[in-house]
Amino acid sequence: MASILKKIYKYKLEEIHARKNNISFKDLVSNLKNSNLIERGFLESLKKSAKEKVTPVIAEIKKASPSQGIIRENFDVAEIAKSYEEGGATCLSVLTDFPSFQGKDEYIAVAKNNCNLPILRKDFFIDPYQVVESKLLGADCILIILAMLDKEQARELYDTSIMYDMDAIFEVHNEEEYDIAEKLNARIIGINNRNLHNFETSIETTTKLSHKFNKDIFVLSESGIKDRSDIEKLNSFGVNGYLIGQSFMAEKNIKKAIKELIK
Repeated sequence: MASILKKIYKYKLEEIHARKNNISFKDLVSNLKNSNLIERGFLESLKKSAKEKVTPVIAEIKKASPSQGIIRENFDVAEIAKSYEEGGATCLSVLTDFPSFQGKDEYIAVAKNNCNLPILRKDFFIDPYQVVESKLLGADCILIILAMLDKEQARELYDTSIMYDMDAIFEVHNEEEYDIAEKLNARIIGINNRNLHNFETSIETTTKLSHKFNKDIFVLSESGIKDRSDIEKLNSFGVNGYLIGQSFMAEKNIKKAIKELIK
């Protein structure tokens, strides 16, 4: 496991322990049963965009990152969500991890109340508690990062997401992780182009895995996608959709930036 992930895993264990002391898993499930949540199909929306020949883009709401620090000073979640929808995004990715990304749980509700797009809770999932919590927060999809989990942990998270009618993205960085995701019957695989050891990005991380692609899995390319030419290149290798955050967050006019990328 990369050192950055070891550090994150450690503070996530502490964070989840504190949350469980505040509200038990049993009470969390009870709250969920009594809630009236708006559900939006995440994978369903991605497939719909692809069928309509619209580039399926998951646009990310992210204030900061470990590699870049603060990315967007003027950080208005409601306005960003509206701009993404108006610009043609298919889904949203909302960062809720605070120590590394300055994310907050409440950003999910703010985003959901200001647009009609399905939402991925972008966080570091290591416990089924977080899956139920995500559903309660209003998320439609979770992230399973195979670089920081063993196969059984990943399976448990995925099974929990299915139990609560949520989609899940299996994030992979190499062929070994891709094979694990396949064996776990992943329906969405996101290939992260960022090297977790030096934070450099290369879309070749995705293209090198293109021989693994098949029609039963919706393949996303994540990180390092800067312009339309990157998308056209990745499309030619069979990539189905894209998760893009940093390049949008750095733009003054987000709506214009996403329109130019998906045209």
